[in-house]
Formats: sequence, structure tokens, C-alpha cells
Amino acid sequence: MSFGGIYIAPRGLITLSAEVIWLALSTIVLVAINCTSMQEPLSAVLVLNQTAAVVMVYVAIFFLMDLYSLDLVTAGRALLLNLVQAAGLVCAAIGVLGFLTPLLRFSPALIFSHILLTALFVVCARAVIDHVDHPLAQIGVVAGELACQKFNVENGQRRDLGLSFERIGKTIEEAAAALNATDKQSSMRTVVIDPDILDDPRANEFLETCRKRHIKTENLRNFVERAHGKVIFEPDLSRDLAASRGVSVPKIEYAMRRSRDIILASLVLVLTMPISLLIMLVIRCESEGSVFFTQKRIGQNDRPFTMLKFRSMFQNMALEGDCAWTTHEADPRVTRVGAIVRKLHLDELPQLINVIRGEMGLVGPRPFHPLQVEELESKMPYFGLRHLVKPGITGWAQIRCDYAASIENRGEVLARDLYYVKHASFLLDLLIMLDTIRICVWQKGAR
Repeated sequence: MSFGGIYIAPRGLITLSAEVIWLALSTIVLVAINCTSMQEPLSAVLVLNQTAAVVMVYVAIFFLMDLYSLDLVTAGRALLLNLVQAAGLVCAAIGVLGFLTPLLRFSPALIFSHILLTALFVVCARAVIDHVDHPLAQIGVVAGELACQKFNVENGQRRDLGLSFERIGKTIEEAAAALNATDKQSSMRTVVIDPDILDDPRANEFLETCRKRHIKTENLRNFVERAHGKVIFEPDLSRDLAASRGVSVPKIEYAMRRSRDIILASLVLVLTMPISLLIMLVIRCESEGSVFFTQKRIGQNDRPFTMLKFRSMFQNMALEGDCAWTTHEADPRVTRVGAIVRKLHLDELPQLINVIRGEMGLVGPRPFHPLQVEELESKMPYFGLRHLVKPGITGWAQIRCDYAASIENRGEVLARDLYYVKHASFLLDLLIMLDTIRICVWQKGAR
């Protein structure tokens, strides 16, 4: 299943659904008991509002605490540790919100009991889900040797998705024979097909058979792209991107995205002003030079612009060395204060000014230095396609790859950048921004 361009594994979807259902039902009981104990009238509107608010608090904190990572579906020490921390945050959040608004004003004893029961349910439910070792639905693969080999390599990198595949044939004829087997009819609900073998005259008959048996069919390349969140480098990629919704944005939607970026960037700038002033003061006290680091970067349609960051390196060392535009572990150019602000991603705050000026967006591919762009374009024929959209402070590749290691990992980074170019949308942007917050909470991917 895809949501906003992001593939959600069946196991993750089941986990989320089970916990949301539990939270909704248990919160209804919580609201009823709370109203009875406080001798307040119980109404459908009150139950709906309080239930929705409590569920959103739980889900938001569980997400930020990484509890929906597929690695934490398994009941273990990591799950228990994150769950204890999340329970404490839920208790604090509901307490603060209850002080600010009567909507979430519950008895402390009831909230504490509800949190304990929810934690117990989460552990038990995930233990059950983890021990269900048979797939809910088998995915059949119809592909030739080369396509199947590439598919197995890609799928082997994402075993966390919990997908179960079975090759049912390398030709349409073999796939039809396998599909007629009794044991396949009941378990197989999806078949992915290599488009190179769809020229077979019997392909239409096979597709019609799948339709009658309610078996979903999908292009193998499209499935790999959707499930793994990265494009497949094919000769027709340029044409697909040029006609994609992420590039051909209607004027109204473009105006809405631009308004969103300006409003959110301005709001964050105002809210973080005390932190920014403190960072500027500490940078100035620690080492000589400007508090800002400026560097030319390449933006949308290959237009250069000056990107702003808080300076995190010594002034006289900032542009020296073979990796002037990137850093590595224990980089001697990074100051002590710089190491802290980089770890917390606070050095990115001045880029909000670039967003307001229209040079960047909140979400998009990271902008590269002109020399780096020149080098990568000479080695990667599709690299220039990432400039079809505005660069961003955060993006799909940033949350899926270690961008600090982008030189060594440039193929994976580019595949994900172009996936965003192809599928950019409001919903995908929202999911990326939420995931960015989660990553910042856990301090991942920063150097």
C-alpha cells in the first residue's frame, strides 16, 4: 500500500491499524469513566473530540519516538526502552494540554492507567504480529532472468518491508500455468510483471484472467520504484519525469506550495530566533569570522544562488581540502560549537531565509556546489534532472540516505532525489517533514 508516495509494508500497516483501533476504543471508555467520576454530562461531540485528540497525541509521539519503525515491531529491549520514553512524553503532553484547555482535562489516575494498559497492549500486539511468520498475501513475479536478478537485488536491500515474493514464470505461458494451480489461487493477490514480456500475444488473456480472479497486476519496474522509494534508471526516465506531476505543477498548486513555504519558514524563523541569537553569540565568541557560512549552490533550472548556514568550521579552513563542499567523521575543520549545531541540525536554520527568498523550498533535493554538480553530471547522465524542481532544506533522499556520505553513495541518493522529482506532492512533503522531525529527535544522519 502507498500513502503519499511512500510504500507502507503490510506488517507496519497492521501494527498501526491495531494500535489506532485500540486507542480509539480505549479512549472512548476513558472519556466515559472520566465524565462519570467528575459528574459531567457525556455527549457524542465530547467523546469524538477527546478521543480524536488523545489518539493524535499518542500516534504523534509514537511516530517521533520511532515506534513505527519496522525494526521495532519485534518485542524486545529497544521497543521497551522507546515505549517507556514515549509513555512519559504522552503523560507530559496530555498534562500540559489539559492545563491549557479543558478538552484534555482528565483525572491523573485515569490517564496513568490508560498509558499503562496501552503500553501492555502495544507489547502484546507486536509480539503476536511478529510471530505471524506466514505472509497475508503472496506476490507473484513474472520476469525474465535479467529482470528477476535485478529485482532480487533490490528486494534483498529492503527485507524490513516483510514482502513475500515467488517467481511464477519467466514467460506469460509459464505464469498462466502456475496461476491455474489450486494452491496459487487462494494465496496470490498481486502479480508484478516485467513489461518487456508483455508483447506476448497471450498477455491480454493472462491479464484478463487475473482481473476475473481479483488478482492485482502491476508493472514490475513501477512496483520496485514504489516499494523501494527510488526510480529505476531506464532510457525513458527523462520523458517520465518531464511529464510527471512533480514537475508539471498547476499554477494554483504552485502558489499554494509557495505560500506554505513562506508561512512555515517565517513561523519557524520567529520561533527559533532566541536559539539563533544564542548560536550566533557562541560562534562569534569561539572563533574569528562571520557567524554565517555562505556558498554558491545550484538551484532549480541550474540557476546558482548563495546558500546560508551557520558557520560550523574555522574561517580559514572552511574551503580547504579535497572535500571542500562536504565533511567527514572527526573533520578537523569543524569547531566544537559547530559539531554541536551540526549534530542538532541547527546550522540549517539560516536556509529558511533562502526559502523566503524563493531560492529553496522546505522540501526538495539538497543543492550541490557548482564544482560538485559539474563532476557528477559528467559521471551520471541523469543528474541534471534533479534540478527540475527547487532544492530543499530536507528531502526524500536526506531521510532515506546518509547525505554526508553522498559522494560514495551518489547512485542511491540520485535515485531517491529523482523519485521525489517524479512524485512530489503536498502529502509527500508533509510525510517528509514529519520524518525529518523524527530523525532530528533521534539525531540521525548529521555530520
